[in-house]
Amino acid sequence: MDILDFAIYVAPPIVVAVFLLGVGYRLGRYLFFWKRRPSAPRRQRPLTKLAVGLVMTFADPLIQGLKHRKGDFVGGLVALHILGVIPLIFLLGQHVAMFSYWIPFYSVLRPLAIPSSITSSGLTVASGVIPASDMSWGFVNTLWGPLVVILNGDLLAILAILGVSYKIGDKIVRLVHRLGNARIGDWYALLLLLAILVSGFMATHHLPSGEIGTYRTVLGVHITLAELLVATLPFTKFWHFVFGYWYGKLHEWYDLKFNRGTL
Repeated sequence: MDILDFAIYVAPPIVVAVFLLGVGYRLGRYLFFWKRRPSAPRRQRPLTKLAVGLVMTFADPLIQGLKHRKGDFVGGLVALHILGVIPLIFLLGQHVAMFSYWIPFYSVLRPLAIPSSITSSGLTVASGVIPASDMSWGFVNTLWGPLVVILNGDLLAILAILGVSYKIGDKIVRLVHRLGNARIGDWYALLLLLAILVSGFMATHHLPSGEIGTYRTVLGVHITLAELLVATLPFTKFWHFVFGYWYGKLHEWYDLKFNRGTL
């Protein structure tokens, strides 16, 4: 058994179990350490104002980031999250195929799958030649049309790698100039994400060589690192994307805008 076999056939149930235990731990902390505090009588507000307040609660951090921290906005939010990691995880053709295997209803996203290669995208658009394969999965036949020239795994991976590298560089600069604390968990999460992106890019392009054993090792490392991230997700800074950010903003809206009426 090599590392690829381990990642595919042995690790998944362990990863799911650890992840669910972590989720239970985090949710348990929210429930058992929550304390109800006395509040003023609720102020009545029109539903339209409440709806606008809900939207602005989520939009305010983006607006303030664009105004006051343009580097973080472009490097962290746009390159790393919106154009990088999120579409790579959920829409990259190989990932859609994998998720559809484990979660059958995920296959509804097959028409939105994006190709992994700039080369195959360019050939599809420029020459009208669709890459042929004996596999039942078509990675290039998507609804994106000519957009696949820029909406492909190669470009998105590069953007995500640049975004993570920017965040790591920013942490180093702040550490050198003592502008803030860099927790071990932050370094762990960012370096692990960078390793996942780089190993995935290498596996896609059969680097450092096309030899089958090397390819299986690189792909196995990529999948194992991704599984490690999933297993430890409830204990890392990335938990805010899955739950913490959304819960915090909904709580902020309910407490400040809905309950206290600060609109």
